[in-house]
Amino acid sequence: MEENYLLSVCGTQTVGGESEKIELETSASYVLRNGSRYITYKEYDPEHPDGHFRTTVKISPEQVVTVMKGGAENHHLVLEAGKRHKCEYFTPYGSMMLGVYTHSVTSTLTDRGGELKVSYSIDIESQLASSNELILQIKEAEGNVNGSNRTENA
Repeated sequence: MEENYLLSVCGTQTVGGESEKIELETSASYVLRNGSRYITYKEYDPEHPDGHFRTTVKISPEQVVTVMKGGAENHHLVLEAGKRHKCEYFTPYGSMMLGVYTHSVTSTLTDRGGELKVSYSIDIESQLASSNELILQIKEAEGNVNGSNRTENA
């Protein structure tokens, strides 16, 4: 995985009127494969500083966003505007089924980068658990000699 892009991730979660924001800047790979864009990066777990897990965000031409995380907290989240999907969320303590309703997906992604913004809510047993906003901004890293997004065929 060639990490020749700079990724900024900003996630906001609102529970019971209280908001928490998480921000991350990291290197990432960004490729176009079979019409879909893929952003892949490593996240580090503060509880296990020697370990990391890989997160891949797939953005299809139909603006369906799939977030796949590996590691101790595996999950596969599908975000599609105007639709509710179920997601099994794995934790070290067991798994639980979540409902995920996507309010909007906005993308200005091009071959050189751009922004992806997703607004969604999560429910547990049909009870609202949180409202969420995820913003990904990706751009070529300084010194990137490729000059544009690579295309890979799978």
